[in-house]
Amino acid sequence: MAFNLKINFDDCYETEILKADFSLSSFNTCLKNGKKERIGIHISDTVHPLIPDVHNLSFGPINNKGEIDDNVKLNHLNHSKFFSTIVLAAMTFLERKRSCFLGIDGSNNARAYMYYRCIQNNYSFLTQYFKIFGVNYYARILRKEKDEDSSYPIDVDDIFTLPKSIQKEVIITYEKLYNYFIFKLI
Repeated sequence: MAFNLKINFDDCYETEILKADFSLSSFNTCLKNGKKERIGIHISDTVHPLIPDVHNLSFGPINNKGEIDDNVKLNHLNHSKFFSTIVLAAMTFLERKRSCFLGIDGSNNARAYMYYRCIQNNYSFLTQYFKIFGVNYYARILRKEKDEDSSYPIDVDDIFTLPKSIQKEVIITYEKLYNYFIFKLI
């Protein structure tokens, strides 16, 4: 996974808007093997069941049923351009729906860590546009039950869905890492 990517709104893939409210779009990304892969970006119509005003943002390759498969691991030629495109699409949606928040689920600990490192590495740039929060919630508890590794115990803070502002100078350890990240335009 790419931890050292740089978000740059001047270096994004061309995006096709599929819904007028900007909640569905797609673009072609280039892979290291030279192939192109169609990527979908979807912002849910409904709010998160535990966090008010937060709409989930999902992205990934579009499968043969026309659905986004956000569990696929792709080997992008340019991770920075890929994630810059996702963040710009999120910002475009939020500019039209300023009262909304967008959330991204780190579907496993490795992805959550990658998202967190990307936020930290691009903190100065991202905080020009967004307030950024991290949340630990039930998904980590459910994930932990399936995890063979018992070295990271769950504590009571993992049960609450209280967003905490992510700060550049505060580094969260892997075992206490947020598993959901929320963005709101400034």
